[in-house]
Amino acid sequence: MLKTKIISSLDKCFLDEKYETFDEINKINIYRNTDASFQLLPYNEDDAKYVCTTYIVKVEGDLAKYVTLKTVENVPNYIPFFGTPKVAEERDPHYLRVRPGLYPDLLMPISVVNRFNVVNQTLRTIWIDIKNDGTISPGEHTLKITLNTEDDRVASENEITINVIDAFLPEQDTKVTQWFYADCLADYYDVKVWSKKHFDICRRFIKMAADNGINMILTPIFTPPIDTAIGGERTTTQLVKINVTDGKYEFDFSLVDKWIDMLRECGIKYFEMSHLFTQWGAEHAPKIVATVNGKRKKIFGWQTDASSKEYVDFLNKFLKEFTAHLDKLGLRDYVYFHISDEPSEKHIEQYKQNKKNLQKVLKGWKLLDAMSHVEFYKQGLCEIPVAVSSSIEDFLKEDIKERWVYYCWEPDQGYSNRYLGVHLARTRFMGIQMYKYGIEGFLQWGYNFYNNRFSYDNINPFLNSNAGYWSLGGDAVTVYPGNCGRPIESLRLISFKQGLEDIRALKLCEQYYSKDDIIRKIEDVFGENIVFSKCADDTATMQKIRDTIDQMIINKI
Repeated sequence: MLKTKIISSLDKCFLDEKYETFDEINKINIYRNTDASFQLLPYNEDDAKYVCTTYIVKVEGDLAKYVTLKTVENVPNYIPFFGTPKVAEERDPHYLRVRPGLYPDLLMPISVVNRFNVVNQTLRTIWIDIKNDGTISPGEHTLKITLNTEDDRVASENEITINVIDAFLPEQDTKVTQWFYADCLADYYDVKVWSKKHFDICRRFIKMAADNGINMILTPIFTPPIDTAIGGERTTTQLVKINVTDGKYEFDFSLVDKWIDMLRECGIKYFEMSHLFTQWGAEHAPKIVATVNGKRKKIFGWQTDASSKEYVDFLNKFLKEFTAHLDKLGLRDYVYFHISDEPSEKHIEQYKQNKKNLQKVLKGWKLLDAMSHVEFYKQGLCEIPVAVSSSIEDFLKEDIKERWVYYCWEPDQGYSNRYLGVHLARTRFMGIQMYKYGIEGFLQWGYNFYNNRFSYDNINPFLNSNAGYWSLGGDAVTVYPGNCGRPIESLRLISFKQGLEDIRALKLCEQYYSKDDIIRKIEDVFGENIVFSKCADDTATMQKIRDTIDQMIINKI
Protein backbone atom coordinates (compact mmCIF):
# COMPACT_ATOMS: atom_id res chain seq x y z
CA MET A 1 0.00 0.00 0.00
CA LEU A 2 1.36 3.42 -0.99
CA LYS A 3 1.42 6.18 1.63
CA THR A 4 2.58 9.75 0.98
CA LYS A 5 2.98 12.99 2.89
CA ILE A 6 4.63 16.35 2.44
CA ILE A 7 7.57 17.01 4.76
CA SER A 8 10.02 19.84 5.44
CA SER A 9 13.04 20.60 3.27
CA LEU A 10 15.09 20.28 6.47
CA ASP A 11 14.42 16.56 6.83
CA LYS A 12 16.97 13.96 5.71
CA CYS A 13 15.32 10.66 4.87
CA PHE A 14 17.69 7.72 5.08
CA LEU A 15 16.83 4.67 3.00
CA ASP A 16 16.10 2.45 6.00
CA GLU A 17 14.34 5.00 8.18
CA LYS A 18 10.74 4.72 9.33
CA TYR A 19 8.04 6.63 7.47
CA GLU A 20 6.43 7.64 10.77
CA THR A 21 9.59 9.48 11.88
CA PHE A 22 8.79 12.53 9.76
CA ASP A 23 6.10 15.08 10.52
CA GLU A 24 3.72 16.15 7.78
CA ILE A 25 3.51 19.86 6.91
CA ASN A 26 0.65 21.64 5.16
CA LYS A 27 1.80 25.27 4.88
CA ILE A 28 4.92 27.23 3.99
CA ASN A 29 5.58 30.98 4.23
CA ILE A 30 7.63 32.74 1.58
CA TYR A 31 8.14 36.39 0.64
CA ARG A 32 7.61 38.23 -2.62
CA ASN A 33 11.27 37.61 -3.53
CA THR A 34 12.12 34.23 -1.97
CA ASP A 35 11.75 30.63 -3.08
CA ALA A 36 10.18 27.65 -1.32
CA SER A 37 11.31 24.04 -1.00
CA PHE A 38 9.64 20.97 0.47
CA GLN A 39 9.62 17.20 -0.06
CA LEU A 40 7.06 14.57 -0.95
CA LEU A 41 7.74 11.38 0.96
CA PRO A 42 6.24 8.23 -0.63
CA TYR A 43 6.40 4.87 1.12
CA ASN A 44 5.16 1.44 0.08
CA GLU A 45 5.06 -0.83 3.08
CA ASP A 46 4.29 -3.95 1.04
CA ASP A 47 6.61 -6.92 0.96
CA ALA A 48 5.37 -8.04 -2.43
CA LYS A 49 6.63 -9.62 -5.61
CA TYR A 50 7.11 -6.29 -7.34
CA VAL A 51 9.84 -4.54 -5.39
CA CYS A 52 9.80 -1.30 -7.39
CA THR A 53 6.82 0.65 -8.69
CA THR A 54 7.03 3.60 -11.08
CA TYR A 55 4.79 6.62 -10.61
CA ILE A 56 4.31 9.83 -12.57
CA VAL A 57 4.54 13.03 -10.51
CA LYS A 58 1.94 15.67 -11.36
CA VAL A 59 1.73 19.18 -9.90
CA GLU A 60 -1.47 21.22 -10.12
CA GLY A 61 -2.37 24.73 -9.01
CA ASP A 62 -1.66 28.31 -10.02
CA LEU A 63 1.96 27.97 -8.88
CA ALA A 64 2.61 24.81 -10.89
CA LYS A 65 4.49 26.76 -13.57
CA TYR A 66 7.00 27.87 -10.93
CA VAL A 67 7.75 24.32 -9.76
CA THR A 68 10.95 22.36 -10.40
CA LEU A 69 11.15 18.68 -9.43
CA LYS A 70 14.22 16.77 -8.27
CA THR A 71 14.89 13.50 -6.50
CA VAL A 72 16.98 13.21 -3.34
CA GLU A 73 19.68 10.62 -3.93
CA ASN A 74 22.26 9.09 -1.62
CA VAL A 75 26.07 9.24 -1.62
CA PRO A 76 28.57 7.02 0.22
CA ASN A 77 29.88 8.48 3.47
CA TYR A 78 32.85 6.50 4.79
CA ILE A 79 33.77 8.88 7.63
CA PRO A 80 30.66 10.41 9.23
CA PHE A 81 32.49 11.37 12.46
CA PHE A 82 36.07 11.62 13.71
CA GLY A 83 35.93 8.71 16.11
CA THR A 84 34.11 5.45 16.74
CA PRO A 85 30.31 5.41 16.98
CA LYS A 86 30.60 5.05 20.76
CA VAL A 87 32.85 8.12 20.98
CA ALA A 88 30.52 10.03 18.67
CA GLU A 89 27.49 9.33 20.82
CA GLU A 90 29.35 10.52 23.90
CA ARG A 91 30.72 13.71 22.33
CA ASP A 92 27.78 14.78 20.19
CA PRO A 93 24.53 12.80 20.46
CA HIS A 94 22.83 15.06 17.91
CA TYR A 95 24.46 13.54 14.83
CA LEU A 96 21.83 11.84 12.72
CA ARG A 97 24.17 8.94 12.03
CA VAL A 98 27.78 8.14 12.84
CA ARG A 99 28.34 4.91 10.94
CA PRO A 100 29.51 4.55 7.33
CA GLY A 101 26.71 4.17 4.84
CA LEU A 102 24.58 5.90 2.24
CA TYR A 103 23.53 9.44 3.15
CA PRO A 104 20.85 11.55 1.40
CA ASP A 105 22.31 14.67 -0.20
CA LEU A 106 22.23 14.79 -3.99
CA LEU A 107 19.44 16.75 -5.69
CA MET A 108 19.09 15.09 -9.09
CA PRO A 109 16.86 16.73 -11.70
CA ILE A 110 13.91 14.41 -12.30
CA SER A 111 13.32 12.90 -15.73
CA VAL A 112 11.42 14.98 -18.30
CA VAL A 113 8.39 12.70 -17.91
CA ASN A 114 8.50 13.11 -14.10
CA ARG A 115 8.89 9.39 -13.43
CA PHE A 116 9.73 8.37 -9.86
CA ASN A 117 10.45 4.86 -8.61
CA VAL A 118 9.25 3.77 -5.18
CA VAL A 119 11.11 0.78 -3.77
CA ASN A 120 9.16 -1.23 -1.22
CA GLN A 121 9.97 -0.43 2.43
CA THR A 122 12.60 2.11 1.39
CA LEU A 123 12.54 5.90 1.85
CA ARG A 124 13.41 8.24 -1.01
CA THR A 125 11.88 11.66 -1.50
CA ILE A 126 10.82 13.96 -4.30
CA TRP A 127 12.23 17.46 -3.82
CA ILE A 128 9.93 20.29 -4.91
CA ASP A 129 11.23 23.80 -5.52
CA ILE A 130 9.09 26.84 -6.16
CA LYS A 131 11.27 29.31 -8.04
CA ASN A 132 9.79 32.72 -7.34
CA ASP A 133 10.63 35.32 -9.97
CA GLY A 134 8.79 38.06 -8.12
CA THR A 135 5.56 37.70 -10.07
CA ILE A 136 3.70 35.49 -7.58
CA SER A 137 0.89 37.48 -5.99
CA PRO A 138 0.64 37.82 -2.20
CA GLY A 139 -1.74 35.56 -0.35
CA GLU A 140 -2.36 31.84 -0.08
CA HIS A 141 -1.90 29.46 -3.01
CA THR A 142 -2.68 25.74 -3.03
CA LEU A 143 -0.50 23.18 -4.75
CA LYS A 144 -1.67 19.62 -5.30
CA ILE A 145 0.98 16.92 -5.74
CA THR A 146 -0.29 13.70 -7.29
CA LEU A 147 1.40 10.36 -7.91
CA ASN A 148 -0.20 8.51 -10.79
CA THR A 149 0.41 4.98 -11.94
CA GLU A 150 1.82 4.41 -15.40
CA ASP A 151 -1.71 3.69 -16.66
CA ASP A 152 -2.77 7.11 -15.27
CA ARG A 153 -4.63 6.02 -12.15
CA VAL A 154 -4.31 8.30 -9.14
CA ALA A 155 -2.27 6.54 -6.45
CA SER A 156 -1.96 9.41 -3.98
CA GLU A 157 -2.81 13.10 -3.56
CA ASN A 158 -1.32 15.69 -1.23
CA GLU A 159 -1.89 19.42 -0.89
CA ILE A 160 0.18 22.22 0.56
CA THR A 161 -0.56 25.91 1.02
CA ILE A 162 2.08 28.42 -0.03
CA ASN A 163 1.50 31.69 1.81
CA VAL A 164 3.22 34.58 0.06
CA ILE A 165 3.80 37.31 2.64
CA ASP A 166 3.26 40.75 1.10
CA ALA A 167 6.78 42.01 1.71
CA PHE A 168 10.19 41.90 0.07
CA LEU A 169 13.22 40.78 2.02
CA PRO A 170 16.17 43.18 1.77
CA GLU A 171 18.98 42.17 -0.56
CA GLN A 172 21.66 39.94 0.94
CA ASP A 173 24.50 41.99 2.37
CA THR A 174 26.28 39.06 4.03
CA LYS A 175 29.47 38.24 2.14
CA VAL A 176 29.77 34.52 1.44
CA THR A 177 32.60 32.58 -0.16
CA GLN A 178 32.95 28.86 -0.62
CA TRP A 179 36.24 28.20 -2.31
CA PHE A 180 35.82 27.58 -6.00
CA TYR A 181 38.38 25.30 -7.69
CA ALA A 182 38.68 25.84 -11.43
CA ASP A 183 41.36 23.14 -11.59
CA CYS A 184 39.01 20.49 -10.18
CA LEU A 185 36.52 21.20 -12.96
CA ALA A 186 39.20 21.03 -15.65
CA ASP A 187 40.48 17.75 -14.21
CA TYR A 188 37.08 16.12 -13.71
CA TYR A 189 35.75 16.98 -17.15
CA ASP A 190 39.12 16.55 -18.85
CA VAL A 191 39.10 19.92 -20.59
CA LYS A 192 41.92 22.34 -21.31
CA VAL A 193 42.31 25.02 -18.66
CA TRP A 194 40.73 28.33 -19.77
CA SER A 195 39.44 26.86 -23.01
CA LYS A 196 35.92 27.83 -24.06
CA LYS A 197 34.62 24.53 -22.64
CA HIS A 198 36.35 25.21 -19.34
CA PHE A 199 34.95 28.73 -19.09
CA ASP A 200 31.47 27.44 -19.95
CA ILE A 201 31.65 24.82 -17.20
CA CYS A 202 32.99 27.34 -14.68
CA ARG A 203 30.19 29.74 -15.62
CA ARG A 204 27.50 27.14 -14.84
CA PHE A 205 29.03 26.23 -11.49
CA ILE A 206 29.49 29.89 -10.54
CA LYS A 207 25.92 30.73 -11.53
CA MET A 208 24.68 27.95 -9.24
CA ALA A 209 26.84 29.39 -6.46
CA ALA A 210 25.38 32.87 -6.99
CA ASP A 211 21.84 31.48 -7.05
CA ASN A 212 22.47 29.98 -3.61
CA GLY A 213 23.82 33.06 -1.85
CA ILE A 214 27.53 32.75 -2.62
CA ASN A 215 28.53 36.24 -3.72
CA MET A 216 32.33 36.05 -3.54
CA ILE A 217 34.50 33.75 -5.67
CA LEU A 218 38.11 32.68 -5.17
CA THR A 219 39.95 34.11 -8.18
CA PRO A 220 43.12 32.21 -9.20
CA ILE A 221 45.40 35.07 -10.17
CA PHE A 222 48.01 32.38 -9.45
CA THR A 223 47.29 28.67 -8.93
CA PRO A 224 45.85 28.62 -5.38
CA PRO A 225 48.49 27.23 -2.94
CA ILE A 226 45.93 25.48 -0.76
CA ASP A 227 45.51 21.80 0.08
CA THR A 228 48.68 21.01 -1.82
CA ALA A 229 51.42 18.69 -0.56
CA ILE A 230 54.79 20.28 0.14
CA GLY A 231 56.67 19.97 -3.11
CA GLY A 232 53.51 18.96 -4.94
CA GLU A 233 51.45 20.78 -7.54
CA ARG A 234 47.86 21.29 -8.52
CA THR A 235 46.78 21.72 -12.12
CA THR A 236 47.87 25.20 -13.21
CA THR A 237 44.98 27.66 -13.36
CA GLN A 238 46.89 30.93 -13.27
CA LEU A 239 44.89 33.79 -14.80
CA VAL A 240 47.70 36.35 -14.90
CA LYS A 241 49.89 36.05 -17.97
CA ILE A 242 53.54 36.88 -17.31
CA ASN A 243 56.29 37.52 -19.81
CA VAL A 244 59.91 37.80 -18.67
CA THR A 245 62.47 39.27 -21.04
CA ASP A 246 66.01 39.89 -19.84
CA GLY A 247 64.81 39.79 -16.26
CA LYS A 248 62.00 42.32 -16.74
CA TYR A 249 58.38 41.39 -15.97
CA GLU A 250 55.41 42.24 -18.15
CA PHE A 251 51.87 41.43 -17.01
CA ASP A 252 48.78 40.74 -19.08
CA PHE A 253 45.48 40.90 -17.19
CA SER A 254 43.18 40.14 -20.10
CA LEU A 255 42.28 36.67 -18.79
CA VAL A 256 41.59 38.13 -15.34
CA ASP A 257 39.25 40.64 -16.96
CA LYS A 258 37.44 37.85 -18.80
CA TRP A 259 37.04 35.98 -15.52
CA ILE A 260 35.75 39.04 -13.66
CA ASP A 261 33.29 39.82 -16.46
CA MET A 262 31.98 36.27 -16.21
CA LEU A 263 31.60 36.52 -12.43
CA ARG A 264 29.70 39.77 -12.72
CA GLU A 265 27.38 38.30 -15.37
CA CYS A 266 26.65 35.44 -12.98
CA GLY A 267 25.75 37.84 -10.15
CA ILE A 268 28.99 37.74 -8.16
CA LYS A 269 29.74 40.98 -6.35
CA TYR A 270 33.04 40.33 -4.51
CA PHE A 271 36.39 39.01 -5.71
CA GLU A 272 38.73 37.04 -3.45
CA MET A 273 42.26 36.85 -4.82
CA SER A 274 44.16 33.60 -4.32
CA HIS A 275 46.79 33.45 -1.60
CA LEU A 276 50.15 35.10 -2.18
CA PHE A 277 52.01 32.58 0.01
CA THR A 278 51.64 28.89 0.80
CA GLN A 279 49.20 27.45 3.33
CA TRP A 280 49.94 26.55 6.99
CA GLY A 281 52.95 28.78 7.47
CA ALA A 282 53.32 31.29 4.63
CA GLU A 283 56.89 30.11 4.07
CA HIS A 284 56.95 29.74 0.28
CA ALA A 285 55.62 31.22 -2.92
CA PRO A 286 52.68 29.72 -4.81
CA LYS A 287 53.36 28.08 -8.14
CA ILE A 288 53.80 30.88 -10.68
CA VAL A 289 54.53 30.26 -14.34
CA ALA A 290 55.75 32.68 -16.98
CA THR A 291 57.10 32.85 -20.50
CA VAL A 292 60.82 33.49 -20.04
CA ASN A 293 62.72 34.55 -23.14
CA GLY A 294 60.13 32.74 -25.23
CA LYS A 295 59.89 29.55 -23.16
CA ARG A 296 57.13 28.77 -20.63
CA LYS A 297 58.46 27.70 -17.23
CA LYS A 298 57.79 27.81 -13.50
CA ILE A 299 59.53 30.82 -11.97
CA PHE A 300 58.37 30.51 -8.34
CA GLY A 301 57.04 27.72 -6.12
CA TRP A 302 57.99 25.51 -3.20
CA GLN A 303 61.65 26.17 -3.97
CA THR A 304 61.09 29.89 -3.36
CA ASP A 305 61.52 31.32 0.12
CA ALA A 306 58.66 33.67 0.91
CA SER A 307 61.01 36.42 2.03
CA SER A 308 63.51 36.08 -0.80
CA LYS A 309 64.38 39.36 -2.49
CA GLU A 310 63.51 37.95 -5.90
CA TYR A 311 59.97 37.00 -4.88
CA VAL A 312 59.33 40.12 -2.80
CA ASP A 313 60.47 42.34 -5.69
CA PHE A 314 58.24 40.37 -8.06
CA LEU A 315 55.20 40.69 -5.80
CA ASN A 316 55.65 44.40 -5.32
CA LYS A 317 55.92 45.03 -9.04
CA PHE A 318 53.01 42.73 -9.80
CA LEU A 319 50.72 44.08 -7.07
CA LYS A 320 51.48 47.69 -7.95
CA GLU A 321 50.31 47.11 -11.53
CA PHE A 322 47.50 44.74 -10.60
CA THR A 323 45.93 47.00 -7.95
CA ALA A 324 46.14 49.95 -10.35
CA HIS A 325 44.30 47.82 -12.90
CA LEU A 326 41.65 46.84 -10.35
CA ASP A 327 41.24 50.52 -9.44
CA LYS A 328 40.57 51.35 -13.08
CA LEU A 329 37.82 48.72 -13.03
CA GLY A 330 36.33 50.36 -9.93
CA LEU A 331 36.79 47.25 -7.79
CA ARG A 332 38.71 48.54 -4.76
CA ASP A 333 35.76 48.12 -2.41
CA TYR A 334 34.97 44.64 -3.74
CA VAL A 335 38.38 42.94 -3.74
CA TYR A 336 39.97 40.96 -0.91
CA PHE A 337 43.56 39.73 -0.78
CA HIS A 338 45.04 36.79 1.15
CA ILE A 339 48.51 36.27 2.59
CA SER A 340 48.25 32.67 3.83
CA ASP A 341 45.55 30.25 4.89
CA GLU A 342 45.28 29.06 8.51
CA PRO A 343 48.59 30.22 9.99
CA SER A 344 49.26 29.04 13.53
CA GLU A 345 50.93 30.93 16.38
CA LYS A 346 54.34 29.55 15.45
CA HIS A 347 54.02 31.26 12.06
CA ILE A 348 53.47 34.78 13.41
CA GLU A 349 56.98 36.00 12.64
CA GLN A 350 56.89 34.69 9.08
CA TYR A 351 53.42 36.11 8.53
CA LYS A 352 54.58 39.42 9.98
CA GLN A 353 57.52 39.54 7.59
CA ASN A 354 55.30 38.80 4.61
CA LYS A 355 52.88 41.53 5.64
CA LYS A 356 55.74 43.99 6.08
CA ASN A 357 57.12 43.19 2.63
CA LEU A 358 53.76 44.00 1.04
CA GLN A 359 52.34 46.69 3.29
CA LYS A 360 53.14 49.64 1.04
CA VAL A 361 51.69 48.20 -2.13
CA LEU A 362 48.59 46.74 -0.43
CA LYS A 363 47.89 49.76 1.76
CA GLY A 364 44.21 50.62 1.52
CA TRP A 365 43.23 47.19 0.18
CA LYS A 366 41.25 44.65 2.17
CA LEU A 367 43.20 41.71 3.55
CA LEU A 368 41.57 38.68 5.13
CA ASP A 369 42.73 35.22 6.16
CA ALA A 370 41.17 32.25 7.91
CA MET A 371 42.76 31.72 11.33
CA SER A 372 42.27 30.32 14.80
CA HIS A 373 44.51 32.67 16.79
CA VAL A 374 43.41 36.19 17.68
CA GLU A 375 47.04 37.24 18.21
CA PHE A 376 47.38 37.93 14.47
CA TYR A 377 44.71 40.61 14.78
CA LYS A 378 46.05 41.99 18.04
CA GLN A 379 49.45 42.53 16.44
CA GLY A 380 47.88 44.32 13.49
CA LEU A 381 48.85 41.61 10.99
CA CYS A 382 45.38 40.94 9.57
CA GLU A 383 42.70 43.61 9.52
CA ILE A 384 39.91 41.17 8.64
CA PRO A 385 40.53 37.87 10.41
CA VAL A 386 38.17 35.06 9.44
CA ALA A 387 37.74 33.35 12.78
CA VAL A 388 37.10 29.63 13.01
CA SER A 389 33.78 29.22 14.80
CA SER A 390 35.31 27.23 17.66
CA SER A 391 37.61 30.16 18.52
CA ILE A 392 35.33 33.04 17.62
CA GLU A 393 34.70 34.02 21.24
CA ASP A 394 38.29 35.31 21.40
CA PHE A 395 37.71 37.45 18.31
CA LEU A 396 34.35 38.78 19.49
CA LYS A 397 36.15 40.50 22.36
CA GLU A 398 38.10 42.63 19.89
CA ASP A 399 36.92 45.78 18.08
CA ILE A 400 37.02 44.26 14.59
CA LYS A 401 35.27 46.43 12.02
CA GLU A 402 34.40 43.65 9.59
CA ARG A 403 33.67 40.36 11.33
CA TRP A 404 33.91 37.02 9.54
CA VAL A 405 33.53 33.38 10.57
CA TYR A 406 34.45 30.06 8.99
CA TYR A 407 34.39 26.34 9.58
CA CYS A 408 36.18 23.56 7.76
CA TRP A 409 37.58 20.23 8.86
CA GLU A 410 36.46 21.20 12.33
CA PRO A 411 34.76 22.00 14.68
CA ASP A 412 32.80 18.77 14.40
CA GLN A 413 31.02 18.70 17.76
CA GLY A 414 28.09 20.94 18.65
CA TYR A 415 28.89 23.68 16.15
CA SER A 416 27.17 24.45 12.88
CA ASN A 417 28.67 22.67 9.92
CA ARG A 418 27.62 21.04 6.67
CA TYR A 419 28.58 17.44 7.26
CA LEU A 420 26.37 14.76 5.78
CA GLY A 421 25.84 13.30 9.23
CA VAL A 422 24.32 16.38 10.88
CA HIS A 423 20.77 17.66 10.66
CA LEU A 424 20.12 20.35 8.06
CA ALA A 425 18.80 22.57 10.86
CA ARG A 426 22.34 22.70 12.24
CA THR A 427 23.68 23.77 8.84
CA ARG A 428 21.01 26.45 8.54
CA PHE A 429 21.39 27.72 12.14
CA MET A 430 24.63 29.51 11.26
CA GLY A 431 22.46 32.30 9.86
CA ILE A 432 20.84 32.90 13.26
CA GLN A 433 24.24 32.88 14.96
CA MET A 434 25.76 35.29 12.45
CA TYR A 435 22.84 37.68 12.85
CA LYS A 436 23.08 37.85 16.63
CA TYR A 437 26.80 38.58 16.64
CA GLY A 438 26.89 40.94 13.67
CA ILE A 439 29.01 38.66 11.50
CA GLU A 440 29.34 40.20 8.02
CA GLY A 441 31.13 37.43 6.16
CA PHE A 442 31.30 33.65 5.96
CA LEU A 443 33.98 31.40 4.44
CA GLN A 444 34.09 27.67 3.85
CA TRP A 445 36.79 25.84 1.93
CA GLY A 446 34.87 23.23 -0.08
CA TYR A 447 32.43 24.22 -2.81
CA ASN A 448 33.81 21.79 -5.40
CA PHE A 449 37.00 20.21 -4.06
CA TYR A 450 37.23 17.02 -6.12
CA ASN A 451 40.73 16.05 -4.94
CA ASN A 452 42.07 13.89 -2.14
CA ARG A 453 44.20 15.14 0.73
CA PHE A 454 47.04 17.41 -0.44
CA SER A 455 45.67 17.08 -3.99
CA TYR A 456 47.78 14.06 -4.83
CA ASP A 457 44.95 12.77 -7.01
CA ASN A 458 41.42 13.50 -8.19
CA ILE A 459 38.36 11.79 -6.72
CA ASN A 460 34.80 11.17 -7.84
CA PRO A 461 32.52 12.83 -5.25
CA PHE A 462 29.61 10.58 -6.28
CA LEU A 463 31.64 7.61 -5.05
CA ASN A 464 33.60 9.23 -2.22
CA SER A 465 32.19 12.18 -0.29
CA ASN A 466 35.20 12.24 2.04
CA ALA A 467 37.84 13.78 -0.27
CA GLY A 468 39.48 10.40 -0.57
CA TYR A 469 38.97 9.14 3.04
CA TRP A 470 40.28 12.39 4.52
CA SER A 471 37.48 14.74 5.57
CA LEU A 472 34.12 14.10 7.14
CA GLY A 473 31.49 13.38 4.51
CA GLY A 474 30.29 16.56 2.81
CA ASP A 475 33.03 18.88 4.06
CA ALA A 476 34.76 19.15 0.69
CA VAL A 477 31.75 19.33 -1.62
CA THR A 478 28.38 21.08 -1.69
CA VAL A 479 27.92 20.89 -5.45
CA TYR A 480 28.37 17.78 -7.59
CA PRO A 481 29.74 17.54 -11.16
CA GLY A 482 26.86 16.38 -13.32
CA ASN A 483 26.82 15.25 -16.93
CA CYS A 484 27.90 17.65 -19.69
CA GLY A 485 29.56 20.04 -17.27
CA ARG A 486 26.38 20.86 -15.37
CA PRO A 487 26.43 21.23 -11.58
CA ILE A 488 24.06 19.42 -9.25
CA GLU A 489 22.93 20.96 -5.96
CA SER A 490 23.07 19.31 -2.56
CA LEU A 491 20.64 19.46 0.34
CA ARG A 492 23.30 21.30 2.32
CA LEU A 493 23.76 24.02 -0.28
CA ILE A 494 20.04 24.76 -0.10
CA SER A 495 19.83 24.70 3.69
CA PHE A 496 22.69 27.17 4.05
CA LYS A 497 20.97 29.47 1.55
CA GLN A 498 17.88 29.26 3.77
CA GLY A 499 20.08 30.39 6.67
CA LEU A 500 21.13 33.42 4.64
CA GLU A 501 17.46 34.15 3.98
CA ASP A 502 16.85 33.93 7.73
CA ILE A 503 19.36 36.77 8.14
CA ARG A 504 17.49 38.81 5.53
CA ALA A 505 14.18 38.18 7.28
CA LEU A 506 15.71 39.23 10.60
CA LYS A 507 16.98 42.46 9.03
CA LEU A 508 13.50 43.17 7.70
CA CYS A 509 12.25 42.55 11.23
CA GLU A 510 14.61 45.28 12.45
CA GLN A 511 12.52 47.82 10.55
CA TYR A 512 9.80 47.22 13.16
CA TYR A 513 11.59 45.99 16.30
CA SER A 514 14.89 46.57 18.06
CA LYS A 515 17.58 43.97 17.54
CA ASP A 516 17.62 43.26 21.27
CA ASP A 517 13.89 42.51 21.24
CA ILE A 518 14.31 40.25 18.19
CA ILE A 519 17.15 38.27 19.79
CA ARG A 520 15.21 37.96 23.04
CA LYS A 521 12.20 36.58 21.18
CA ILE A 522 14.26 34.05 19.21
CA GLU A 523 16.09 32.88 22.33
CA ASP A 524 12.75 32.38 24.08
CA VAL A 525 11.76 30.07 21.24
CA PHE A 526 15.16 28.37 21.10
CA GLY A 527 15.08 27.83 24.86
CA GLU A 528 18.55 29.17 25.63
CA ASN A 529 21.10 31.79 24.67
CA ILE A 530 22.33 31.69 21.09
CA VAL A 531 26.03 30.80 21.02
CA PHE A 532 28.20 29.26 18.32
CA SER A 533 28.72 26.00 20.21
CA LYS A 534 25.00 25.16 20.32
CA CYS A 535 22.63 24.74 17.37
CA ALA A 536 19.09 23.80 16.54
CA ASP A 537 19.34 20.11 15.73
CA ASP A 538 15.82 19.29 14.63
CA THR A 539 13.28 20.46 12.09
CA ALA A 540 10.65 21.57 14.60
CA THR A 541 12.93 23.95 16.50
CA MET A 542 14.38 25.57 13.39
CA GLN A 543 10.95 25.95 11.80
CA LYS A 544 9.48 27.42 14.98
CA ILE A 545 12.24 30.04 15.02
CA ARG A 546 11.54 31.03 11.42
CA ASP A 547 7.77 31.02 11.93
CA THR A 548 8.28 33.38 14.86
CA ILE A 549 10.30 35.78 12.71
CA ASP A 550 7.69 35.65 9.95
CA GLN A 551 4.85 36.27 12.36
CA MET A 552 6.60 39.30 13.86
CA ILE A 553 6.81 40.77 10.35
CA ILE A 554 3.22 39.84 9.46
CA ASN A 555 2.02 41.59 12.61
CA LYS A 556 3.53 44.87 11.39
CA ILE A 557 2.85 44.98 7.66
